[in-house]
Amino acid sequence: MNLAVFISGGGSNFKALIDAQNSGYFNSQIKFVVSNKNAPGLKYAKENNIDFLISKDEDEIIKNLKEHNIDLIVLAGYLVKISKKILDEFTVINIHPSLLPKYGGKGFYGMNVHNAVFENKEKVSGVTVHFVNEKLDDGDIILQKQVDISHCKNADEISQEVLKVEHKTLKEVIRILEEEECVH
Repeated sequence: MNLAVFISGGGSNFKALIDAQNSGYFNSQIKFVVSNKNAPGLKYAKENNIDFLISKDEDEIIKNLKEHNIDLIVLAGYLVKISKKILDEFTVINIHPSLLPKYGGKGFYGMNVHNAVFENKEKVSGVTVHFVNEKLDDGDIILQKQVDISHCKNADEISQEVLKVEHKTLKEVIRILEEEECVH
């Protein structure tokens, strides 16, 4: 599969996918990166000679995705809701730092999720990778992994524990999708 990774921040999940690709963990190739802003994670695209686009214009994004023959879009910390126009053209997956449906939806991303998990004194959190549909954090779940956070003393510690599992889970999902050939 030809992958496009969408990022808005530091790109640690994007970097984990590059490492998995380079080590032969999966056969797919990251062909393109999209960011809605000049995100720090774009440095990984530059370092690995991966084409990228900084844009919020969905027509421009779609045009570039088609030019790169993208089979699958991977949202890896992308903080913009994906439009129906893109969803009608491409299969899109997202990684979310909780066990959906808990702590999903509007306003629940990044540290907002981990702060809510901590404030609610949860003992377990986790990671969900799901197909994207028109509702936020609502599509069919591909893979979930639980993370024991009972020892965490604050939301930052929860974030660090969950992120370790995010990196492993996302590459596993790419391999699962390759094996199932469920991307159109």
